[in-house]
Amino acid sequence: MQMVKRIFGGFFLLLILLWIVSPKQELYFLLEKELEKNDIIISNEHFVDTWYGLEITDADIYVKGIKIATAESLTLNVFFLYDKLTINNIKTEVDPKSIDNITAVFNIIKPYKIAIKSSGSFGIVEGGVYFMDKKLLLRLKESKDIKAFKKFLQKDKKGVYFEKYYQQ
Repeated sequence: MQMVKRIFGGFFLLLILLWIVSPKQELYFLLEKELEKNDIIISNEHFVDTWYGLEITDADIYVKGIKIATAESLTLNVFFLYDKLTINNIKTEVDPKSIDNITAVFNIIKPYKIAIKSSGSFGIVEGGVYFMDKKLLLRLKESKDIKAFKKFLQKDKKGVYFEKYYQQ
């Protein structure tokens, strides 16, 4: 019985050490490379490597060479079974002018989806990226100032939503 406890203890200790020394910046650069395929570039950011993830401050976001936003802080928590990206205080050049926060969560229990929650001057949005259907679905839970992008929204029984299908 002691041998089994030592094996399991050693295994979990190895997992924790791998988690702490994992190349978190490399995961971020992999994400950046995937975004670059769609002409989205994040630059001028500053990194702070934490034991559970990565903190990025003062990132400028460009789409097709045009600066559209500045994010005050990005926090990438890498737990392998539950990964979370939180972006705070986004100032945009287009409407909506400010986004308070965006949270994207990948959970191994639901590997077909990345859940997204956001709040800002437009209200509260919940939704996700669905890999099987290849779509992005964002539903406005509380809408405030949406007149600038109302033409992109659709309406159903549950309320107002944005839906976009994509190709990989």
